Amino acid sequence: MKTPIYTYLIIFCLASFFSFAQTTINGKVTDSIGKPIAYANVILQTKQQKNIISFTSTKQDGSFSLETEEEGEYLLAFTSLGYTKKEVEITLPSANPLQLEVSLNEEQMQLDEVIITSENPIQTKKDSVIFDADSFKRGDEVVVEDLLKNLPGVNVESDGTIKVGDREIERLMVDGDDLFEKGYKVLSKNMTSDAVDKIEIYDKYSLNKLLKGIEESDRVAMNIQLKEDYKQEWFGNADLGAGGFDQLYHRNRVNLMSFGKKSKYYFLGNTNNIGIDAIGDVSQMIRPLRYDQPGSVGDGESAKSLLGLSTDVPQLKRERTNFNDAKLASINAIHNLNDQMKIRTVGFFNWDNQDFFRNSTTDFLLDDQNFTNTEDFSMNKRKFIGFGKIDYTYDIADNKMLEYTGAVNFSDNSTLSNLVFNSNSTIESLEEDNQLIDQKVLYTHKLNEQKVFLLSGRYLNEESPQAYVNNQFLFGDLFENAEDTESVGQLSKNKMQFFGVEAEYKNRKKSKDLFEAVLGATHREDRLNSTFQLFDQDNNTTEPNGFQNLTQYQVTDIYAKGKYLYKAKQNLNLSLNLDGHQLINRLNQLEGQTQNQDFFYLQPKLNMRWELNPKNTFIANYIYSTNNASIIDLYQNNILTSFRGFNRGIDQPTQLNASSYMLMYRLGNFGDRFFANFSANYIQNHDFFSSQSFIQQDFQVNEKILIQDQELLNLNAQIDRYFKAISSNVKLKLNYSETNFINFVNQSGAREVDNKMYNFGIEMRSGFLGGFNYHIGTEFRVSQVEVTQDGFSNSFSNTDNFSFLDLTYVFSEQFNVSLNTELYYFGNIESGNRDYYFSDFNARYITKSKNITYGLSFRNLFNTQTFRNFSISDINTTTTSYRLLPRILLIHVDFRF
Repeated sequence: MKTPIYTYLIIFCLASFFSFAQTTINGKVTDSIGKPIAYANVILQTKQQKNIISFTSTKQDGSFSLETEEEGEYLLAFTSLGYTKKEVEITLPSANPLQLEVSLNEEQMQLDEVIITSENPIQTKKDSVIFDADSFKRGDEVVVEDLLKNLPGVNVESDGTIKVGDREIERLMVDGDDLFEKGYKVLSKNMTSDAVDKIEIYDKYSLNKLLKGIEESDRVAMNIQLKEDYKQEWFGNADLGAGGFDQLYHRNRVNLMSFGKKSKYYFLGNTNNIGIDAIGDVSQMIRPLRYDQPGSVGDGESAKSLLGLSTDVPQLKRERTNFNDAKLASINAIHNLNDQMKIRTVGFFNWDNQDFFRNSTTDFLLDDQNFTNTEDFSMNKRKFIGFGKIDYTYDIADNKMLEYTGAVNFSDNSTLSNLVFNSNSTIESLEEDNQLIDQKVLYTHKLNEQKVFLLSGRYLNEESPQAYVNNQFLFGDLFENAEDTESVGQLSKNKMQFFGVEAEYKNRKKSKDLFEAVLGATHREDRLNSTFQLFDQDNNTTEPNGFQNLTQYQVTDIYAKGKYLYKAKQNLNLSLNLDGHQLINRLNQLEGQTQNQDFFYLQPKLNMRWELNPKNTFIANYIYSTNNASIIDLYQNNILTSFRGFNRGIDQPTQLNASSYMLMYRLGNFGDRFFANFSANYIQNHDFFSSQSFIQQDFQVNEKILIQDQELLNLNAQIDRYFKAISSNVKLKLNYSETNFINFVNQSGAREVDNKMYNFGIEMRSGFLGGFNYHIGTEFRVSQVEVTQDGFSNSFSNTDNFSFLDLTYVFSEQFNVSLNTELYYFGNIESGNRDYYFSDFNARYITKSKNITYGLSFRNLFNTQTFRNFSISDINTTTTSYRLLPRILLIHVDFRF
C-alpha cells in the first residue's frame, strides 16, 4: 500500500503532542469557621487577562485537585454562591504538588434586592456543569450543533449524535422542557445558536423527576438556557438559498419559536435538494430505546420489513451520494395547563424524492467454483413519513405523577430501480408502508425519600406490508417446469401486537444501598404472511411450493427481576441482578402442526463500579443472557429478501444463550483537560444462528441453522487531551474487533471464519477564541478475513485511509470563511483512482444589525464525479462505484426576526 506522505506527517505532528509533564495543585476550601464548602469553583487563570486555563470544583469535604503543565505566574480563583471571591497567586511549575488551604468569607447581601452576576465561562455544581455560550463562540456558528462542537468534553459525531465524554445525551431540553427526547437532532441541527445563553450538562440524570436521589443513574442530559431577549417573545429565522451549475439547487430552512413559561412552541420547515439530512435518524423519535430504565416495557418491539433495496454508502458522507428533494415540516408545542398538568405535542412530516446510483463488481471465491457478477444499479425512491405524539403529565401530588404517551406513525415508500445484472436489464418495483400505534401509561408514587413504586402499561400495534415485482426471472435452475416464466413478485405483511404491564419497586437504604424488584408480564402476537409468485407472458401466476409462508407466533413472558446494589467503602459499588422468566411460546406454520413450548430460565448479572477518586473509575460486569428467537428467525419456507436471494428460517421455537464480559477504565471527567476511556468486551454465544448457503451466479439461497460457540472480542481506547500552549484538543482513537464463527456454503464441510478489524485514528481541533481555527485528522481501517476448511486456509485483507482538514477564519464579527477538505484512500483497488478528494467552501457576512446574513457556499469544489471503495467478506470481494452530487454553488440569505 502506498499511503500519501502527508498522512504520515499528520500522524507524526499530532502524536508528538502527547508528551507532557504536569503539576498537581491540591487543597481544601472552608468557610470562616472552618466548615468545608462543597462544590466551590476552583479556576486557574492567567494573571493579566484572566483567561481560564483549567477548572475544577471541590468535593463534599471541600477538597480539590487540579493538574496543569503551565509555566509562569498565575491566579487561582475560588468562588462559591454566598461567599466573597478570593484569588491566590501561584508560580508554576512546582517541583512538588502545591498544597493550599483557602478560607472564604460569607458575602453580605441586602435582603430587599439580591442581584447575582457571574463572569465565569464555566461553572460547576453538584452533578452539573454550566457553560456560558458567548465565551465559546468563534463567530462561524449557525445552529446549536455548531456551538456544541466548541464545548470542552462534548463530542458531536458526523451523524449529529451528541456525546458528553463517551456517553450519548438522553435529552436536549430548552429551558428545562424536552420536545424530542432521543430525536434531539431535529433541534440541534435547526435551532439558531444566537438564542443560546448557557448550556447546562446534567450528570447522573433521572428521566423521571421522582426518581432523583433514589435510582442509580449514569445518564447525561443537556439543557439550553435562552437569552432573556428570546424568552416570551416569538423569534426565528428564514435561511433561503439557491444556485447551481448543471441545474437549480436550493436549501431553505425556516424556524419560528416562542419559549414562554406557560407555553412553548417550535415550528420548523426545511427543504433542500443538495443531499443534506436536516433531521438525523428519526427512528429514535418514533421508537425510542430506553434500556434498563423504569417504564421502558415494550421498548425495542417492532415489526420488521422483509425486503429492501440497499443504498448504504460505507465510509462516505451520505450527503455526497444523496440525490434528494426533501421537504420537512414539524409542529411542536408544550402547554403548562396549570401547576399540575402539562401537555406536549409533536407533529412531524417528511417528504423526499431520492435518486441513487451504484456500479459494482463482485468476485465470488468459493470452494467449488469462482465467478464474477456485475451490477449497474439506479434507483428512485419516493417516501413519506408522518408522525404524531402527545405526552400528558399530571402531578397528582408532590410525590405522585401520572404520565401518558400516545404516538402514531405512518410511512409510505415507493421504489423503482433499473438494474443491469450481468448485462441483463432488470426493473424492480417495491411498494411498502408502515403503520404504528403506540400507547403507554406510567404511574409513579414516591412513598418517601428512599422508596418509590412505579406501575406501567404498554400497547403496540404495527404492520409492515410490502409488494415487490421484478420483470426478469433469474431462478431457472431453482424451479422446475418454469420455462415460460418471465417475471416474479412477492406480497408480504408482518403484523405485530404487543401488550405489557410492569410493576417496579425501588428502595434506597440509609446506607445508600439500593434494592430493586420488578414484576411483569408481556404478550406478543406476530403474523407473517408471504406469497411468492411466478408470472408468465400472459400474466398467469404460479405459487411454487416451499416459497409461501403463513406463520403465527405468540410469546408470553411472565417475569420477576431482582437487583441489590451494595455501596462498599472507598466508592466501591457491587450489584447482583437475577431475572427469572417463564416463556410460553406457540408457533403455527402453513405446513405442519402447532408447536408449543414452555420454558423457564434464569438470567444473572454481576456488576462492579469502583471510583478510586473522582478522576479514576473501573467498571466490570458479567451477564449470562437468554434471548428468545423472533418470528423473523422462525418462518418455515423461503422468502425473497433481495433481487437474487432467498432466506429461510429455522421453523421451531428456539432460545439463544450467551455469556458476556465487560471491563472499562475511565480516567478523568467531561470538561477535564485530559480524558481517557479504555474498554474490553468479550462475548461467547453458546448458541447462534449461522447459515447454510447455496450460491450460484444468478441466485443465492440461505437457510438459518443453529450452531454452538461463536466468539466476539472488542477492544477500544479513546484518549482526549487539551493543550493550553496551543489552545488545541487532541484525540486518539484505537479499536480492535474479532469475530469467529462457522458457516456452510454449497453443501461443503464446515467453514471456520475469522474476521478482524483494526481502526486507528488521531485528530486535533483548535480552540482559539477568534481568528483562525483548524480541525485535522486521519484514520486507518484494516480488515482481514481468514477462512479455514478441511485444513486449508485462505485469507483476504484490505486497508483504507480517511484524512481531513477543516479550516475557519473569522475576519471580524461580521465576516468569516471556512474550508473543509477530505481525502479517501483505498489500497486494494487494482486499477483507476485510489485517492478521492472533496472540498467545500463557505463564506458568511453578517450585517451590523445582525438581522440579515449573506452566505456563499461551494460544495464539491473539485467536482469529483464518482467514488469507489473496496470491501471483503468470507465469500467474495467487491469493488463499488457511486455517482456523486456535482459541484454546487449556492447563494443564500438568512433573515432573523
